[in-house]
Amino acid sequence: MKSFLISLLCLVTFSEVIAKDFVLVGVAGYGTRRPGNEWQPSGAHENLPYGNAYKRFELVHYAKKKELKAIISEFNCKDGKQQSDLGLIVMANSWGSGKGIKLTKMYKKACGRKADLFIMVDGFKKPLLPQGRKPVADKCYNFYQTKGIIHGKKIKTCVNYDLTDRRCPKGVGGIECHIRVEWTGTAYGADIINDYILRH
Repeated sequence: MKSFLISLLCLVTFSEVIAKDFVLVGVAGYGTRRPGNEWQPSGAHENLPYGNAYKRFELVHYAKKKELKAIISEFNCKDGKQQSDLGLIVMANSWGSGKGIKLTKMYKKACGRKADLFIMVDGFKKPLLPQGRKPVADKCYNFYQTKGIIHGKKIKTCVNYDLTDRRCPKGVGGIECHIRVEWTGTAYGADIINDYILRH
């Protein structure tokens, strides 16, 4: 029994050592301000998991390039190669999807690796077109709706979930539908992120 407990302890310790750490980034869409500046909640921030992360960043859709570079610097990349074993997970909604995609492209260029996971929620690009660009990521999940002028669409390289019927019944459309999908999609995204981290 004693030898079994020692073996189990060693296995748990070894698992903790080899477990991969992740940088988590949430990118909010239109209407969200930086903390302390008329803060408006966003599903990409509020539902971004807190635990099991090396570091956690909250960006807005108008984040500056220096903010993206600050995140890239966490990975200790040199000459297009990453020196650490950190992974990158991004969850972006609405207008924030474009900035999230840009971050994955910068990461690929600087570090030679794709983001591990990208969650897109009802992404669209300025001014009001559905987001059609693909994130540079090994895995991608895309939650969207098709009602109203503001909505996302299927992304070829992602696992797609159309939440229109579930979150936008008759009488619910436009901005209200977009907001409902934001919170539902990011909640589903949080579950996917937590599961992904536990498996890696």
